[in-house]
Amino acid sequence: MIPVDLNITSLVKTDEGEDKIEFFTVGTYKSTRDGYCLSYDETGDIGYDNNRVMITAKGDSVVIERKGDAPSTLCIEKNIKHHCVYGTPYGDIMMGINTYAVNNSLGKNGGKLYFRYSIDINSDFVSENEMDIDVKPSLEA
Repeated sequence: MIPVDLNITSLVKTDEGEDKIEFFTVGTYKSTRDGYCLSYDETGDIGYDNNRVMITAKGDSVVIERKGDAPSTLCIEKNIKHHCVYGTPYGDIMMGINTYAVNNSLGKNGGKLYFRYSIDINSDFVSENEMDIDVKPSLEA
């Protein structure tokens, strides 16, 4: 496991408009048997306090797990729709995740991960989402 600098850009488009969030954080990165896993602590500025986010990427699939006060797991797999439970401080929601693109160039020393997907709840459109993650070994290491 190595310390990494993460530059994450998230774009969310809804019927009301779009919201772009860009943030920089530090985390950890490791090779797994099937791919790569990165993790970082989430804060209220970018999500929920007291949560750890783990993103595991393997080929055209990405799993985003949040552990802590608002646990959830999102399965993102190119051209496949998954149903996932998304935890909020107000209760759990069942969401449909339909993935359109996954570009994974992660390697031993970091790289880039991009994915685009839509979310629905009870088959009603909620948002279209894009996430772009740049992983670099930390200069602090």
